[in-house]
Amino acid sequence: MIPVHRACSVVLACAFAVGGLAGCSSGQSWVCACPKAAGPAYALDVTTAGRVRWQVPLGPPASGLQLPPLTVGAVAVFAQGDVLSQGDVLYGLRLADGHRLWSRAFTQGIAGLWRWQNLLVVLGQGGGHQRQSVLTGLDASTGQARWTLRVGGSVADGFSQTADGGLAVNVDREDGVLELEVVDLSSGRVRWTRPVDSDAIPPVAVGGGAVLFAGGADGDSNSSLTSYDDRTGQVRWTEPLEPGIDTLPPLQASDGLAYLTAEVLPAAGGQVTPAVLGISVADGRVRWRVAPDGLLETLRLEAPGLMSIATSAYSGPSQDELDPATGRVRWQVMSPYPPIATPAGVVTAPGPDQVSMRDALTGQIQWTARVNGGWLPIDVGQVYAGGQDAGPFTVFPAGPFLVVPAAGPDGSHVLAALRMSDGHRAWQVTIPAPVGAPLSAAPGGILVYTGRAA
Repeated sequence: MIPVHRACSVVLACAFAVGGLAGCSSGQSWVCACPKAAGPAYALDVTTAGRVRWQVPLGPPASGLQLPPLTVGAVAVFAQGDVLSQGDVLYGLRLADGHRLWSRAFTQGIAGLWRWQNLLVVLGQGGGHQRQSVLTGLDASTGQARWTLRVGGSVADGFSQTADGGLAVNVDREDGVLELEVVDLSSGRVRWTRPVDSDAIPPVAVGGGAVLFAGGADGDSNSSLTSYDDRTGQVRWTEPLEPGIDTLPPLQASDGLAYLTAEVLPAAGGQVTPAVLGISVADGRVRWRVAPDGLLETLRLEAPGLMSIATSAYSGPSQDELDPATGRVRWQVMSPYPPIATPAGVVTAPGPDQVSMRDALTGQIQWTARVNGGWLPIDVGQVYAGGQDAGPFTVFPAGPFLVVPAAGPDGSHVLAALRMSDGHRAWQVTIPAPVGAPLSAAPGGILVYTGRAA
């Protein structure tokens, strides 16, 4: 997730103000005046019963969606872009009452956040010619830096956190060499580094005490999948993929299998076809292979026992729900929105103003709730998590409810809760601005960032 830097220009703001006001007062001469500044962004903690526990103003709202907030111990951490500079700002708020414990400005954009024990680890990365990335481990209680690591280049998309507190990243060095690197999140020390040979940024995943790398390995430019020990970097195994396989992000791993998306290149002309491979983490052997219909867009592990593949064809976008152990398609739904796994089933959004709960095994609809009757369509936005585009967010599971960011008929912004059991509306609360980041779980509630600059 490499952020697009935001900047505020008086000249451009005035130009947009003139263009936007044209026709409001005909016959008057125009004077360049910047529009009234937008209100601040807010951090909120909303309980699962629909009560706003606290609401705290932050800085000016940022353009685009922000990273989801995090809870680290007794601290809620919010990240937002700073529209007055090319950096971002972190806020540490006391989870109990929202009291601001600290704030910290970064001259680079914040491209990733991770928690490990009482540490908050921040990836700062510049754009354009600013290719130097920096990892910083902060004490979540004070915001003070415990360690800093200057990476010898830019950290490319596709980073993954290991179970024992490591962070696997692709580093595009300033000299053009691509490296696979694992950093210890507790100390900031580099555990190991391996040069890799690949024409594109290769996908990386973690699982079973290993870092999995799809692409060339240690100078081998042939397409292959390699397993490294996540502590030492020792190669456990390397398995070449079949000829004509061009691997694509993402690479994911769960329950002993790695899931790889790819394109199959024909030997002599013909059409490129998509493929999804299920590969054993233990030995690298391909256990199953699926050829989806249409253009393969995303692959997501929704929950243990459920995988979703988004495809686009002439008939429109669809979501195929697969058994990740076998690759067998269980059911399919036509929708541009990714499904969301919950304890009650799988939530799908057939359209922008409705949600359905489906049986995870059969896809049978248990209920459908229309988000209307005084509400406008769901307020959706684009989510970026872990370096991958995860699609638009629509609902957030919270206890027995699905929480929906929506818009009221009077132009207000609300969070509305639907009961998972039957889809009936349980409560709604008014929030000060549109949701500007993915919702995040907190003990007994939900962390909400509101505010989105135009």
